[in-house]
Amino acid sequence: LLRGANGIQWRAKRSARAEMAWKLLTLFALGVAELWAAAPAGVAMGLDPVLVCAVAAAGAVSGGTVVILLGERVKAWLQKRKKREQLEEKRGLMFRVWQRYGVVGWGLLAPLLVGSPLGAAFGLVLGAPPRRLLPWLAAGSVLWAIVFSVLAALGKRLII
Repeated sequence: LLRGANGIQWRAKRSARAEMAWKLLTLFALGVAELWAAAPAGVAMGLDPVLVCAVAAAGAVSGGTVVILLGERVKAWLQKRKKREQLEEKRGLMFRVWQRYGVVGWGLLAPLLVGSPLGAAFGLVLGAPPRRLLPWLAAGSVLWAIVFSVLAALGKRLII
């Protein structure tokens, strides 16, 4: 049991650091799952928009990277679950993006359309080379993290 002013200050600092750690972990996890949800949540938590952008982008890039590193296993699992023809039919917009813009367009748009991890998995199933897909997926994740962070910060200023 800590007594005195120093003990209370120490607890308050420890509590504030723990709260910040939880906010950043939550933001990172949201970036992995759905990038578009991370920026408004981070700004609503009172975090700096630049920090929100960086952590959300790091989460999205990490999620896509893990899927690409697991590459063949994820590709085999998805192909077993859904044939390429089914993927083409059910994901008409995504397959058109792939057909028209290739790896570059897919990497830039996938974080917006389906999220980085799922975008990486679909890109692998559609035949994207992992070494070409990863940098474009990372660039798309950073691009959309910036866009969503700016929009969330502007929206907060308009509301408040």
